[in-house]
Amino acid sequence: MNNVTRIATERQRINDSIRSFFRARNYLEVETPIVVASPGMEPNLSPFESAVHEPDGTKYDVGLITSPEYSMKKLLGQGMNKIFTLTKVFRNKESFGGCHNPEFTMLEWYQQGKSYIECMDETELLVRSVAQEFDSERFDKKFERVRVRDLFIGLVGYDLDHESIEGLEDACATHKISTHASDTKSDLFYRLFLSLVEPTLKGRNIFIYDYPKHQAALAQLTSDGKYGQRFELYLDGLELCNGFTELTNAAEQRERFVEEVAERKVLGEKIFPIDEELLGLLGSIQNPTFGNALGIDRLHMVVTGSKSIDDVLLFPASKLFKRA
Repeated sequence: MNNVTRIATERQRINDSIRSFFRARNYLEVETPIVVASPGMEPNLSPFESAVHEPDGTKYDVGLITSPEYSMKKLLGQGMNKIFTLTKVFRNKESFGGCHNPEFTMLEWYQQGKSYIECMDETELLVRSVAQEFDSERFDKKFERVRVRDLFIGLVGYDLDHESIEGLEDACATHKISTHASDTKSDLFYRLFLSLVEPTLKGRNIFIYDYPKHQAALAQLTSDGKYGQRFELYLDGLELCNGFTELTNAAEQRERFVEEVAERKVLGEKIFPIDEELLGLLGSIQNPTFGNALGIDRLHMVVTGSKSIDDVLLFPASKLFKRA
């Protein structure tokens, strides 16, 4: 079997396994748009920018989605209950190779009436189900679950319950991690996380959950208001997915969008319009509702033991866009 046939065959087995998993649980597969007016608001993401032109010359500024999340939530707000999609997503200013590609395949799924705890349960079952297609025993043992706060106390020596810019700066100084005067809480948090926490995740299958409030994104907050009901799954040190108990309060979501717009301005990133249709439908979504976004290319890597994303793509960016 040649290399491209191997990749295509493996990917078909993965996609078939995913679809069988969700259909057995009465999920409905949906299709969502790739070209939209509001492709993503997260400050650290750079959507590909484009324009749509009507024959009369009318022009609409658009972008390629960084996630199908907004569209999926609009469907939930219109009465859908358990939905999933397999789609292409796009993120500019990403490196080529390793575990990154500017165009990649994402699985997203949502269920009304369940929280991020149930989503972790279902995610673990999904990964194990796909891995069985490749006789992988790496995922037979129950995955670890650890709060971000506990990781920081143990590895950084800093309690996120009392988080402040000054405290994070002191923690960075203690561990000889460089900082900048313009660093936000998010910047400092990730400097510490990437330097001291992430290296310890190699060789482990672990859910990390309850991220600080400034990392809550579109997640509800915990009862004490300090953390977002958000988790990430790391498999052998590779971040695979990002799940939430979804925020359904439109007023609070608008506040977060406004904060993200302000951060994007500071970073010099393109400002896309706030998705008013999404905000108008959020209140119709049941509380709680969970959602998860999982990278299929990375899942392909871990279940086959591949070391680079280029090994599981038929057309990796590193080959499509070779430097002269």
